[in-house]
Parts: sequence; structure tokens; C-alpha cells
Amino acid sequence: MTVGTIYSYPQNPRVFKALVVAKYNGLEVKVDDKFVMGTTNKTDAWIAKFGASQVPAFEGADGTVIIESGAIAYYRGSHPAVGPVRRLHLTPALSAWIYPILGYTPYNKASETAAIERTRAALATLERHLIKKTYLVGERVTLADIASASALFGGYKMVFDAPFRKEFPAVTRWFTTIVNQPHFKAVAGETVLCETQAKFTPPKKDTKEKKPKEEKPKEEKKPKAKEPEEEKEESFEDAPKPKSKLDLLPAAKMPLDEWKRQYSNNDTPVAMKWLWENIDLTTDYSIWKVDYKYNDELTKLYMSNNLAGGLMNRLERARKYAFGCLVVAGEDNANVITGYFIVRGVAEEMIEEITDAADYDSYNWVKVNVTDDEKKKIDQVFAWEGTIDGKAIADGKAFK
Repeated sequence: MTVGTIYSYPQNPRVFKALVVAKYNGLEVKVDDKFVMGTTNKTDAWIAKFGASQVPAFEGADGTVIIESGAIAYYRGSHPAVGPVRRLHLTPALSAWIYPILGYTPYNKASETAAIERTRAALATLERHLIKKTYLVGERVTLADIASASALFGGYKMVFDAPFRKEFPAVTRWFTTIVNQPHFKAVAGETVLCETQAKFTPPKKDTKEKKPKEEKPKEEKKPKAKEPEEEKEESFEDAPKPKSKLDLLPAAKMPLDEWKRQYSNNDTPVAMKWLWENIDLTTDYSIWKVDYKYNDELTKLYMSNNLAGGLMNRLERARKYAFGCLVVAGEDNANVITGYFIVRGVAEEMIEEITDAADYDSYNWVKVNVTDDEKKKIDQVFAWEGTIDGKAIADGKAFK
């Protein structure tokens, strides 16, 4: 009996964990993989059902609806044979490394270097854990192993070549053990490890000169008639660029660029006073609270701040339409990443220019009702001063 349907794109490693867990539990799950990587479903019917436009999404035969791959896997894995859930802080770093290679996000050398180092750091932690263990938890395969192997799947297929794998022999031993389990192979097929590390290749421009067309005997033409080859061919650059739907909104009373100038050129209290006097949260802008989902996994303050900066680096599409600050509060091995974003428009759904960012799913985004108490919290975050839930703000990043 089919227990439900997962909607996604073909061969999505993030869905593997849910499908493998279903295999372990003897459950049949239908997969609708008509989506294209990076696309969403913005139809009213879809959003009314799931509450968001993203995939993967799960619809159970009993009417249950769930979004996000981790939640789907946990729901399908709520069975004693699966064991507890533990999540590695790997997906954001590895996505930041791989997505530009695949052409899903813009390439930046500094961001790639940082992503590789963050991946190495996460793998080093995992290596220390697995040196004397066969599995992540206990003495048999659990959801922790399935979810973590799924998170590393793209890395081992694309960028973890033999020299890279030598740095993490215990992780590689564990990974090959998990992906070669019958239930995992039934979902993902045979896993072939990377031989040559994939690299970003800039798109090549056609610099060859076009050879003149061989002229055919011409019939006598009427005066002023243009030769076909004299007509300018429309190039890709000449075609009108697609506009964001946000460009179609009426002009905002407070230009976002002006707020950014106020924030950059004034002391924060002065800038915040200007903001609250000028922003229109009824027609022009909304404010969203942002919280990192895996704060319990954060260690060093500087690493947490670099992680926050990683999200900022991948929001280039939103530069015209958003401003935000993320802060790190607390101390080493006991800190959190949180913040606020000002976003163009007042819709209940986050704008596509932000949801498309590789790290988007690693954060909770909640539209807030800006009360006086909320303003005080936003003032603290934008100033990188004060406390968050009793933790002193130590550092921060601004997206402007």
C-alpha cells in the first residue's frame, strides 16, 4: 500500500533519506519527480496545500502534508528500527561548493575556498567520531547514517576525489558501507566515487569570426530593399531581460537604497530612528526573523560568523530587494545565529530571490508583526549590540 507521494526533482539526494527509511520500514512511497532542479511550485492550489512553494514536499495518504526533506525522513522514520536523528552541519557548506559548479548559483572564488574549508572542518569532526565506530549511532544503521550519507552523496560523486578522500578514511569507509546497503542501493543505485574533482568552468564566449555567406546569384531587386545579411540579428544580449515580479510593484515611499545609505553613513541609533519614521510596513516592505536551524551544532564564534556570511554571499539576486543583519550571540560552543531581514513586498511568502539561495533551507524565516518590543530586538540586531535570549551579541554580518 502506498503511504503517500513525495514531490521533487529526479535523483534528488535530499529525498534519498526519506525513501531509504521507507524501505527499511517496509513502506511504499510514490515519487513524482517532474520538477526541475531549482524550480518551485507557486500555484495557489499548491501553496494552499503545503504552505510554501518549495520541494521536496510530501503528501500522505492520510492527508498529512510536510515540506523539507529532513522532516519528511523523520516522519517516515518514526519507528524503533530507525533510531534517533542526528544531523551533520554539512549540507550548506557542500552546497556552496557544488552549486556554482553545476551553474545553480554564481561562482565566487573566495566563497568556494571558504565552502571547501567548512566542508573539511565538518568532515574532520565526523572523522574523529567514526575512527572507532562503524555507524554514527549504536551498532546498526539508523536514520542518522541515512540522512548524513545522503547529505554527502553529491560530494562523493563530484568533488571528493581520491586525494581528498585520503584525508578522511573513516568517513569514506562508513559512507561506502551505508550506500552499499541493499535498501540504499534500491533507491540511489550503484554509487561510483569521484575520480576527478569537478571544477567550475566559466561559460565560453564564441570568439570565432563568422565567415561571410557565399553569395548566390541575385535577382535584380527593388531600390532600397535591404539585403538579408544586412539586417541585424537579435543576440541574447539584445533580448529583454526577465524582470522580477517585485519590479512591478508601485514605487516604495522609502527607497531601499536610501535606507542602506542611512545605515552605512550614520550611527545605528540615528539610522534606526530614520528607518522607523520612513518605512511603510503596510504596502511596501515586510520584516522577517531569521534563525539558524542547527544552533546546537555551532562551535567556534568565528566559524558561526563565517557561516552567517556564507548565506549573505549567496543572496546576490536579492540585492535590490532586501536588507538584513545576522548576528552571532553567545560564546564558543554555546552560540546562536539569528537576525532580521527587511524584504520588498508584504506577501506572506518569502520572495524567490531569497528562497533560491543555496543556504535558505538551513534557516527558519518567519514574517513578524513589528510591535514596539520587536523594534527593540531589531534595533539590537542591526546595531550588533545587546543580548539575544541572555546571550551577548559577539559579531555580525550585514547584507546591503
